[in-house]
Amino acid sequence: MRTFDEADKLYDDIDALEPDTETYRPKDLPEREDELDELHSALEPIARGGTPRDVLIYGPTGQGKTHGVKLKTDQLQEWADRNDVDLTTVNVQCKGSDKSYNVLTLLVKQLREVRFGPGVDKPVGHQRKTLVEMAFEEMEEIGGTILVVLDEIDAIGEDDYILYELPRANLDDAKLGVIGITNDLQFRDNLDADVRSSLGKREITFHPYDANQLKNILARRAVKALRDTEFEGSEEKFTALESGVLKDDVIPLCAAFAAQDTGDARQGLRLLSRSVELAKKENDEVVTESHVRKAKAGIERDRVGQSIRAETTQRKLALLTVVEAAENGETPAETSDLYEKYSDYCEAIDADNYIDHTFREKLNDLEHSGLLEKNRTGRGHGKGMTNTYDLQVSTETAFENLSADGRLSKLVENIRSGRRQSTL
Repeated sequence: MRTFDEADKLYDDIDALEPDTETYRPKDLPEREDELDELHSALEPIARGGTPRDVLIYGPTGQGKTHGVKLKTDQLQEWADRNDVDLTTVNVQCKGSDKSYNVLTLLVKQLREVRFGPGVDKPVGHQRKTLVEMAFEEMEEIGGTILVVLDEIDAIGEDDYILYELPRANLDDAKLGVIGITNDLQFRDNLDADVRSSLGKREITFHPYDANQLKNILARRAVKALRDTEFEGSEEKFTALESGVLKDDVIPLCAAFAAQDTGDARQGLRLLSRSVELAKKENDEVVTESHVRKAKAGIERDRVGQSIRAETTQRKLALLTVVEAAENGETPAETSDLYEKYSDYCEAIDADNYIDHTFREKLNDLEHSGLLEKNRTGRGHGKGMTNTYDLQVSTETAFENLSADGRLSKLVENIRSGRRQSTL
């Protein structure tokens, strides 16, 4: 067993490889200079005594949107404090709020906390229009210039009432600017035309990072995080990286895997961090390509496991039919054969036995989730076509995660032990 007294041969600052910006916050985003320059232009009127422009920011997860906005608004706040300019920034996290009403209650609460300090309760029992009026009243009391940042605004779905009302605020004693951040590239297209014409006057898109950008991001983090790792010269780029604990192909491989998948910087950081952890666990003093590939396999197992555990009971039953077929060498398996297994499972655990059409829908849902592979094949001359299914993950991974469901654990145990379902 390892002890906590062991000397760390790899890490200098372990938090610097953490993807979560709440744990480690880079002081700049060189790969996002163009996007941040556009945001700067939208906020610059504040420095000239004017009103900030409303902005809508798009981009997939892990592209630096939220952190980039935080860097720029913090920079603006520092300027305002130095120059005695009255500026207030309110950050509202919309995730988990499926309606404008919920976001409005959060906004009113946070505006009141600006005035009265933490601990203010959210308003309850009010109509949306009243909540908007309450928010505007709080802004008038705060005064000066107010920036409202609505992060992950796509969480509100089609209920874009708040996005219609805020940009149209007519305040006497305050100037209001709204910054909306969304991971949904189609979000603007789904907005009401009046909302698009106001909030979407300025749009900034954070496109996925490419492999070269990811290499530079990972290199900068590695210099902060790891021992015997630094840049040679003044350029903070991968090409200038020198490390005694990273093989030359480690960062390019992490960047390549992340770039070909989503272009998500957090994914690349997660992979590099996991690779270093594996090297430490194996008592290796240098991180190699082998560690990266093992880390990637481990992360994918974790992802698959989370996906399986999050499925409904009916989808898990459908998945288990293919898992058993794969375990017995019977894949690709036809839907009719799988449905017979499914019916036996439902009887064994006293679950609703859906009709075969609904069962096929469950199989197709699992294919869309990447857990199954579907192929359409012919039965033979004049006998039509049929769908066959095969497993896209290892049987062991599927068994492990399906058995975590208490209702299915006995089924899994019997399949793994080779007993037939009829003996249940």
